[in-house]
Amino acid sequence: MLHKSMRIMLLVNEFPPEKIAGTAMATKALAEHLAARGHRVLVVVTTSCPKAKRHLIAAGDYELAWMQLRPLRGTGLFWRVFQAWRLARRFKPQIIQGQAVSCGLLAAMVGWLMHVPSICYAQGYDVYQSTSWQQRTEIRWGCLWPDRLLAVTGHLAGEIRWVTGATDVQLLPHAFAMPAQHVSRKQARALCGIKANERLVFCVGRLETFKGHDVLLDAWPGVLEQHPDARLCIAGSGSLLSGLQQQVSRLGMESSVQFAGHLSESMIHQWMEAADLFVLPSRSEPFGIVLLEAMAHGLPVVANRVGGIPEVVPEQGDVQLLLPDDAAGLTQAMLSVFSRGFASSERNRQHAMQFEWGLQVERFESVYESLSK
Repeated sequence: MLHKSMRIMLLVNEFPPEKIAGTAMATKALAEHLAARGHRVLVVVTTSCPKAKRHLIAAGDYELAWMQLRPLRGTGLFWRVFQAWRLARRFKPQIIQGQAVSCGLLAAMVGWLMHVPSICYAQGYDVYQSTSWQQRTEIRWGCLWPDRLLAVTGHLAGEIRWVTGATDVQLLPHAFAMPAQHVSRKQARALCGIKANERLVFCVGRLETFKGHDVLLDAWPGVLEQHPDARLCIAGSGSLLSGLQQQVSRLGMESSVQFAGHLSESMIHQWMEAADLFVLPSRSEPFGIVLLEAMAHGLPVVANRVGGIPEVVPEQGDVQLLLPDDAAGLTQAMLSVFSRGFASSERNRQHAMQFEWGLQVERFESVYESLSK
């Protein structure tokens, strides 16, 4: 179906290269795919861009604007509304979409000022981790004031209904895109320094408590007992890096555990192509785009039965879902994958491709057109 070209304004709290979290990457991908289909897109980031990273930013076929720091304390929301309104007056959007509930509130306010339809696209953490005060104010207003409310999973939609009383929440999952350039498994393992006899477990996520890396490290000695040549690579940055490194040292696993830090999208996919197993030990997870990316590479997956994960990757032969904080169970799950030897999972690959951006962007266009009539 051909869709008419539109002017779409996306509001988001975080964006690459400052952040590589799911919402930031999903917003970047949405902007790219909408622009590739002929739409005019303006991405407005509600935070300021660090000077040291400005040279890394290239918007490509869409416009990108970072807000300025608030001039006075206590003026945060009003300052963001003013800046977003000023940008909207120049861009003249036909749709304003907030990429989180707080951004949905901002989209609704600017949309009201501009007489433009607004959308709240709820991603998860702002709802799951909100205080009771936030639920009664920002979360409630951000979900109820926009003209359309979207959520990435049914689990999140249910939480929103319970917290805000919203009756109409439309499901619209995240999506992912494979890199344009692909390297073979043999090439990827060579580039990552993985030997033929080594088993590689790969994990991607911010180094924060809710991601559960400490549980993965507690589970790793049991894997090494049976597979002393196994390697574990954890990609991501965060406040717990030092503590996790100390945990590795305390367990005597320095030679088998690698903290790769921040990796580019292409490097993440390279490590996925080189790996034998992908593990995501999160204590909470609204969606888990990295699980789909790993499955698209044919990797078996071990994750936790939390948040939206069971919807995104239903348990099957090449997917194991565990209870959070179960180090012993995680050890056994990893060993069970290793016992089968590595074989690319076509089942996982086919499931993941249902969430590819080429299909998903058309669903966004349908939402936009329904609001512009």
